[in-house]
Amino acid sequence: MTVIPSSPQSPTSSGGPLPQYGYGSDHTFDRLIQDNPFLFRVYTPKQRSPFFDATEPYFVGQKYNEQYREAAERLRQPFTGKSVASTSSYADVAQHMDWTQRHMSPYISTTFSFAWAIWEATRRYRVGLKHDVEIAIIDARQLAGRAATALELLRKGTPNEHLDYWKWYRFALESQDVLVHGSIPGSAVLASVPLLSIIDKLPSYFLRQDTMVDKRLSSSQFNILSWDTMDRKPSFRQFCQDMSDQFLHLPTEHRLRDATGSSVRLAMTFLRPWFHSVVVDDFAEATETVCSLAFIIAQWPAQWWSRDHVEMWDVIRSLVQSVGEEVREKQKGVAIEEVRRLQGVVSNLERVVQDYEEAEVASSVDSTNDMIESEFEGSIVMLPSPPASIAEWPADEDTLILALPPATTPPATATPADVALPDSESPDSNQSKTPTLIFAPTIVVHQQQQYAIEQTQPTPESESPHEESQRHPKRRPHSLAETATCIVTGLLVGAFITLCIVNSQRRTLIYVT
Repeated sequence: MTVIPSSPQSPTSSGGPLPQYGYGSDHTFDRLIQDNPFLFRVYTPKQRSPFFDATEPYFVGQKYNEQYREAAERLRQPFTGKSVASTSSYADVAQHMDWTQRHMSPYISTTFSFAWAIWEATRRYRVGLKHDVEIAIIDARQLAGRAATALELLRKGTPNEHLDYWKWYRFALESQDVLVHGSIPGSAVLASVPLLSIIDKLPSYFLRQDTMVDKRLSSSQFNILSWDTMDRKPSFRQFCQDMSDQFLHLPTEHRLRDATGSSVRLAMTFLRPWFHSVVVDDFAEATETVCSLAFIIAQWPAQWWSRDHVEMWDVIRSLVQSVGEEVREKQKGVAIEEVRRLQGVVSNLERVVQDYEEAEVASSVDSTNDMIESEFEGSIVMLPSPPASIAEWPADEDTLILALPPATTPPATATPADVALPDSESPDSNQSKTPTLIFAPTIVVHQQQQYAIEQTQPTPESESPHEESQRHPKRRPHSLAETATCIVTGLLVGAFITLCIVNSQRRTLIYVT
């Protein structure tokens, strides 16, 4: 379990939050933000660009247009120069306070008081024509050196310099006004909440205590508020006094309820968008920030009473931590479910792609087989003719040279059935050594071709006996030695051929077809 460190608003700290009205002993901005880290701004939102970035200005001084980015660029860098309080003059703040010249002011108005922001937003909603009023919550520590309290700047002048000096002075006190120079970047704005979403989350001392008003049947949300929202001359000082009296008139248990549970509820309403986006990644920062704002809200109606009830600090911490843990666990569960859903989607896509690839491969194989079959059916296969003669051939051992006749069609692939083996030779006689087949084409002159050639040649004329005797001279008869030599040679050749045929281990056969 994460332990939330002690907040600056706890009783053990040296400082504390500002009072309801005005300032304490110190009124400088850079010192006040140590114990009051939040600023509030009441405004009417404008349509933002869809490409808005957190580094761009969220609020811009009226002197500059919406394209002004110089102040935002400086805010992203550590402040090293002089503070705005030291460089600004009384004339600058007087120009901002005068509503007729405010359009030329480089300042942006904010406040330390959440109660003044609620009171002012309600007044604008009821009196003004625009009802889309929101309250922005700003991290004051990101504006260190770039802002100053209006009271701090007004004290640089004298009442004789302007007729409305005291009017501005009272306004700076009651509103705890802070002037930010240039612009406020989006990274410093924690959240922006519509006014109507805050009213029903207010502690009970802001609401009417009589039982005559039914919140569910009320025609307007403002009817449940305990102050007159339609007053033409409202006074924030009187508002603060009325809210404090109403709080002190509550029973003790109701005061503790408003100081703890109701304060945490209102703080969560102010910071809800930011809290949900940070609680998972940085639980300590999220809970500590909500605790800091809840401490400020809890002490606002009666600071002296809150100092006497130190137990409410532990209650606030426990409530915020419990809410933070529940929100974190819920978001983790939602994230896990989303991851599982996305994994299922990816698995389904992979399965679809795999099925598609298999279908494509099967389709390509079928088309290839169909093409081969069509080509095979359209071709003419000529089987080789039986062997015409057998002759010796000077080849290597175990080599079969098969001579095929030329054909007009492509030769077919030879099969074992095309090679005729002698009857005396068994297929299993030589399993260890397989003979090599060499196909050698031979030139064969068919009888039809010879007959055609003979028909085309002219018939020779009858020759005389003398010419015939010269063409075919008389041959002498063979002698006995020549005849015997031929017989012996034939026997030897026949024996050699017989030995080659009989001996299956050492033979060379030539099939001449």
